[in-house]
Amino acid sequence: MAGKGDGRPVVGVDLGGTKIMAGVVAADHKILGRGKRPTPAKEGGPAILKTMVETVEDALRQAGLTRKDVAAAAIGSPGPLDVETGVILHSANLNVKNFPIGPGLAEELGVPVRVGNDVRVGGYGEFVLGAGRGHADVLAAFVGTGIGGCIVINGKILTGATDNAGEIGHVVVKVGGPRCGCGNNGCMEAYASKTAIANRILKASKKKHNSLVEKIQRKGRLKSGDLAQAVDEKDPIAMREVDRAAYYLGVGLGGLVNVLGPQVVVIGGGVAHALGRPYLDKVEASARVQIITDPKKLIKFVPAALGDDAGVLGASLYAREMIARG
Repeated sequence: MAGKGDGRPVVGVDLGGTKIMAGVVAADHKILGRGKRPTPAKEGGPAILKTMVETVEDALRQAGLTRKDVAAAAIGSPGPLDVETGVILHSANLNVKNFPIGPGLAEELGVPVRVGNDVRVGGYGEFVLGAGRGHADVLAAFVGTGIGGCIVINGKILTGATDNAGEIGHVVVKVGGPRCGCGNNGCMEAYASKTAIANRILKASKKKHNSLVEKIQRKGRLKSGDLAQAVDEKDPIAMREVDRAAYYLGVGLGGLVNVLGPQVVVIGGGVAHALGRPYLDKVEASARVQIITDPKKLIKFVPAALGDDAGVLGASLYAREMIARG
């Protein structure tokens, strides 16, 4: 569990493929100030770092604090990572390779900075403060631009020999399936992420155009809220692709449940939050077909509780643990 450290506020940063969020977080886990800016994902590491610093400054300004008032910071970043050095080795959703994001932010802020996988950090936030609270064994899946996961066993995050375990989005759910951003084929992410849903909708629109396609083309991406609205309005293409994505997410999660036997499966991310319980029920139904290790249905499927704050709060826990360890 996270220690409180010296009690001063810390900074938590959630680096995503489409947005960067930062929070100044007190020792009681209250967010004192927030910042949010679009991620310049195509512009490379230096541009991402610059925007990250600006986002942190936004959060500090809202909190009425300065850099000198915070004790440490942590970043939840897409990976794979070298967590010891704070380097992003590469990322399917960011145009970076071997970029020292941790040392860069540490130099800018003048405080120690810890880096962890973005989804693992968010999952840790849910484990300590959110939907996984009170459970020792948790499987968390976050559905957004990509799909990531956090695995908690006996109260500890499973990191593996390389510190990069938990990449559940790259479990293959269909051999020979569509190509994923990681370079492999048939990954869960290639079927169930928001990127995959958008690609399928655009492909289907060549036969039948609709208003959701117009929004994607106008905004340059699929927004989770627009997808949820299209489903609410019974758009047949949106409904079909959401059902398809939920099915494959369930296939992957069901297999993982058989291996890990968690007490609870937490499903979060922008897509899951926007689509709500009906989507979660579809994912669970698909997973249950795969699960052979839970005949009494003791394992619960629950929505994430922290929303967009999961990454920021999880990162703040990472930062505070770093202080406590000295």
